[in-house]
Amino acid sequence: MPRVPKKTETTPTLRVKRTRRASDTPATTPVDIQATTPVVTAAEISRLAYQIYQARGGVNGSPLEDWLEAERKLSSR
Repeated sequence: MPRVPKKTETTPTLRVKRTRRASDTPATTPVDIQATTPVVTAAEISRLAYQIYQARGGVNGSPLEDWLEAERKLSSR
């Protein structure tokens, strides 16, 4: 059986650059997360972890657990 060449499309695809319109922009402005979320420093966490350690009487605890609890408290404020 003879081969029949495939038909190729001869119409080129055009790419059109779309310009922005006022209606394309979102209605609300995105909020800067850093402006609304307070930054918790390691010094603050350390200070609060030490206070937790002292409140416990300095016994029966883990420094890591004190640190994590201090992080939770400071991040929820």
